[in-house]
Amino acid sequence: MRKVELRMNEQNKYEIIKKLVDTNGNKKRAATKLGCTVRTINRLIIKYKEQGKKGFVHGNRGRLPASTVPLDIKNKIISLYINDFSDANFTHFCEIVESDIGMKWYYVKKKYQSN
Repeated sequence: MRKVELRMNEQNKYEIIKKLVDTNGNKKRAATKLGCTVRTINRLIIKYKEQGKKGFVHGNRGRLPASTVPLDIKNKIISLYINDFSDANFTHFCEIVESDIGMKWYYVKKKYQSN
């Protein structure tokens, strides 16, 4: 069995729910501490009983976003800019990338303008 590592907020939820189940505590007080409803507390109690600590790990952990640009395309765009088009302004470079790679300019702008 793998050791489960929880992040700070997940660990906090786990500890509160564990204490609630172990001591048969007050669900309303636990809901106030976590900033959620009693119904959510009931769901967390069921998760705790069925899955234990593993149930508190977020489902998307470790997955890349669907809009992630592959690393080889990122490197190709960066090398294009550095080696060939460093004197071009950003809008013109986006047009060049769209014609060479086929990636829309707004996508490139969103991904690389902040870097």
